[in-house]
Amino acid sequence: MINTLLNQPVIKQLTPSIAIVQQGELDVIVIKHATCQAAIALQGAHLLFWQPTEQPRPVIWLSEKALFKTGKAIRGGVPLCWPWFNQLGTPSHGFARISLWQLVQYSENEQQVTLTLSLSDTPQTRQLWPHAFNATMTINVGKQAYLELSMSGDYQATAALHSYFNVSDIEQIKVTGLGADYRDALKVANLPKQCGELTFDQAVDRVYTHAEAINYIDDIDRTIKLTHHNGTEVVTWNPWQSAATAMADMDDNGYKTMVCVETARIVQPLLVTPSQPQTLAVTIEIVP
Repeated sequence: MINTLLNQPVIKQLTPSIAIVQQGELDVIVIKHATCQAAIALQGAHLLFWQPTEQPRPVIWLSEKALFKTGKAIRGGVPLCWPWFNQLGTPSHGFARISLWQLVQYSENEQQVTLTLSLSDTPQTRQLWPHAFNATMTINVGKQAYLELSMSGDYQATAALHSYFNVSDIEQIKVTGLGADYRDALKVANLPKQCGELTFDQAVDRVYTHAEAINYIDDIDRTIKLTHHNGTEVVTWNPWQSAATAMADMDDNGYKTMVCVETARIVQPLLVTPSQPQTLAVTIEIVP
């Protein structure tokens, strides 16, 4: 899927490194920069994948069977769950990830590419959620990736940067810095509780409520560092085999090469006021 994105005909070349292509029904920004390759769907302001030049495979995972359809969520990348998480409203995980965002600013230098996308309320969003809002997604990609959701208005919201990470083998990795306290969404045989270090041998769907601001995904051949900014929870998710098989937009074995570690505000929602906008952000990098 990533090679398909990178090789689509260019609709519009914005800068030497930034172009717009079409994948399925969606417009996608493709970045081919000296420091990295990446792609962002305008629907959802959705970072689809990111691969620093020195890395042999992407850091952000995209399903080989991802669907690029108007109004449908894309499997993989960094979907934005906002202004609610999970089943706290309809549609699930909010409307931001299936809404068309506007590209309002873009730039590049030797170190990185920066995109700014915006979304504001419409009559359609107010039918789902009765609030006026302005939301901005800033995406910086280079040797590091930085994603920041900024929001203004007068409301309370829950949110998550639902990051899918590319791993060599889900059963060979561990995620550290999560703490001991979590809410488990699954009824699985995972007792005793795992404290601070998470390994995978079954489906996982947890909200860690006292995680550290920095988490590490320790893989066989690299370590991914996540720095959460203004997050109060970290969500971890892997569907495992039976659920992956039931998903039309994931290979049966797709679960083996991905893990979600998500920057979140769920238990402690974001309180947005006219005098106090809010942000939720994450920095992603490969470390020795």
